[in-house]
Amino acid sequence: MGKYTEQFKVTAITAYLDGDNGFRKVAQHFGVDFSLLRRWVASYQSNSSPS
Repeated sequence: MGKYTEQFKVTAITAYLDGDNGFRKVAQHFGVDFSLLRRWVASYQSNSSPS
């Protein structure tokens, strides 16, 4: 099992996609590394499910 729940990932992804802030600011808000958030968003956009 991963460190972050599916719901947490979706919440962070949605905050990035629906907001005006960049990866770094959103990632800082959620306490994750910005590159991790970037991967989640890319995965979500390619198959609509974070991995």
